[in-house]
Amino acid sequence: MSEVIPKVKKAAMLPNNFIMLDFDNGERRYLPSHYIQQYENALAGDKAVAEGTRRTIAVSPTITFFGNQFDIQDDGTVVLNEKDCYTLEELWKNSVSSISEAKRVIPDATHWKRNVVVALLLASPLVIIMIVALIQGW
Repeated sequence: MSEVIPKVKKAAMLPNNFIMLDFDNGERRYLPSHYIQQYENALAGDKAVAEGTRRTIAVSPTITFFGNQFDIQDDGTVVLNEKDCYTLEELWKNSVSSISEAKRVIPDATHWKRNVVVALLLASPLVIIMIVALIQGW
């Protein structure tokens, strides 16, 4: 006997890029958006980065918001902003009943250190220009 998967009747994007889902069985669940997963991949290190995933050095997913345009299809698929598709199975099986159970995006220490070094290298010409300007009395 196959398991009947409840369908989403309402979806909303939370400010932390988690999707709040209300299912037709009355249950409310939470799902990390694909953007959160891409962010994790970008911080995962060279061996774990999925092909096509962009690297990031400065922007946290918790300070971005992509809007609340959800289209719920008849087959249970949810489309976010006309581009990002979530299947019925993905919505049910990958979501959790409490947002505190949801996996958090926490980059490990080696990656934030790398990002700081990259930021300092990018900023070094400006620092040199400022020092020269101060010495010359500009």
